[in-house]
Amino acid sequence: MVSRGYFSLFWLFACLVLISAPGCKHEPEGARAFGGREAAPIPSDVGISALVVEVIDGDTVKVEFLAGPAVRRKGNGYNISGPHGPVQVSPTEKVRLIGVNAPETGNKGKSGLLGIRAKNYAKERLLGRVVTLEFDVVSRDRYGRLLAYLYVKGSLFNSRLLRDGYAQVYTSPPNLLHLKELLAAQREAIESGRGLWGVQDFYAGRVIGNRRSFVYHRPGCSRLPSLANRVGFKNEKDAILAGYHACQSCYPRSPQKAGN
Repeated sequence: MVSRGYFSLFWLFACLVLISAPGCKHEPEGARAFGGREAAPIPSDVGISALVVEVIDGDTVKVEFLAGPAVRRKGNGYNISGPHGPVQVSPTEKVRLIGVNAPETGNKGKSGLLGIRAKNYAKERLLGRVVTLEFDVVSRDRYGRLLAYLYVKGSLFNSRLLRDGYAQVYTSPPNLLHLKELLAAQREAIESGRGLWGVQDFYAGRVIGNRRSFVYHRPGCSRLPSLANRVGFKNEKDAILAGYHACQSCYPRSPQKAGN
């Protein structure tokens, strides 16, 4: 007769063998491919590649989409996997860069000249190049243009445009994904007097911002926001550094184009 102690040792040995056997340990999905660490989630918009076929101005381009894992053909266009659901696009689309506002080329005086320079700056760096697009919460503006962050060789062009002084931050909730980075780039350009900031004369008096629209006004403006939405700034420069842009009624010299 086999003793109870023998059976106890036998089952202990069997359990140790089972625990150490391949495939018996519980691992998170995808862990084995990364040396036992769980793989980081891949953003849904990775791989949204497009060819820039036209530069309309400093902050708006026309692109031709390139088919890939995140850009799948659907009818005469494409179905893009965005971070907040699928986005339907045509083969060629106008893309407005999120969070930036460059002067228009059609403006008169200094603003028009800066608009031409901003367009040439974008044209030199984007035309004919394959870029990567990233969407935010809202994917189209009221004019039907796609709204996106644009990357060239992994570098955020929206930020680069601001850092070199060819645009101003245009805060437009809820598309705020990279606002912190964009504000830092603009601050660097302002403090260095680059591009449009080299010819900008800031209003030294107090200005009033609208915390909902991110527009700032002079105190006597007819478009002042309600008291609940007002935020005060010591001067115009402080408002701009905070991501606010000028009211077109009391600051008619500012770039006349926005839209995202």
